[in-house]
Amino acid sequence: MSSGGRFALIMMIGVMAVGVVFAASLVTGFADISPQIVWSIRAPRVVLTLVVGAGLAVAGGLLQGVFGNPLAAPSIIGVSASGAAGASIGAALGIPFNSIPLAFMGVIIAGVGLIVVRSIASRDGKVNSTALLLGGVAISFFSLALVLLATPFVNREAGRSFSFWANGSFALATWSGVIAVAPLVVVGLVIAFGIASRVDPLSLGSIAARALGVDADRVTQYALVAVVLLVAPGVTVVGIIAFVGLVVPHALRLFLGPRNTFLLPASAVFGALLVASADFISRNMLAPAEIPVGAVTALVGAPVFLVLLRQMVRRGVMST
Repeated sequence: MSSGGRFALIMMIGVMAVGVVFAASLVTGFADISPQIVWSIRAPRVVLTLVVGAGLAVAGGLLQGVFGNPLAAPSIIGVSASGAAGASIGAALGIPFNSIPLAFMGVIIAGVGLIVVRSIASRDGKVNSTALLLGGVAISFFSLALVLLATPFVNREAGRSFSFWANGSFALATWSGVIAVAPLVVVGLVIAFGIASRVDPLSLGSIAARALGVDADRVTQYALVAVVLLVAPGVTVVGIIAFVGLVVPHALRLFLGPRNTFLLPASAVFGALLVASADFISRNMLAPAEIPVGAVTALVGAPVFLVLLRQMVRRGVMST
């Protein structure tokens, strides 16, 4: 089967699976089914899972393509933690959760964090992969320290929301949260899909990419803007959801290859599917209690990533 045929088949399977999970999430749960509950509680929650999941997965695929590093992901290079720092600082200043101002606060701080990481890891226009990862770890620890420092200053009214948020949960999802997150993520998706074909030559190096008519610096700048828009708004509403941006692109790359024009759209669909499925499990496994979605994605994502990592080593994709 051609690569285009595989892409069409995988997308069809993914879209159908998303539809099944979407419908199941609307009609199952501990509470009784009523139009009010479905519309005001379940619908915004499942829509938000799809938006956040798509953003995280596409951001991971984009970072891996731009930096040529299979371990690049929003949670590893500090984007998620920086967005969380922005959200916690905003909450401490009295900005309500599920609000547009808090989403922009997360975007600004995440953007600053990513700029710092890239500037540390760059030399003569080239990004050192090891420095990128180590810089991301440092920014993540610094950002999480800011979260802890801001926590005592969050007022009591927002304390419950902050508790759910800190654990990575969609429990308090509202249509206001969807409105705050979705437009920014959509803009990020448009940018990511728009530069997808120009990301592929970056794997050949900046000189080769320039010979092919691709401005590596400009593409990288657009990619970083897209990553911040794809990740930070969701983090401000639901907290840090790990492994989505790392595992989904890797798994799809085994079937679709490295071509980003196929990989990024497929990552959006399957990232949405993974997070929506994880939220469905978190709501129903121990109902009426909930498991944090971040815990579910980590429990599923970590073993899957270890298997994928082993396959990559055997294939020589990762070398010393």
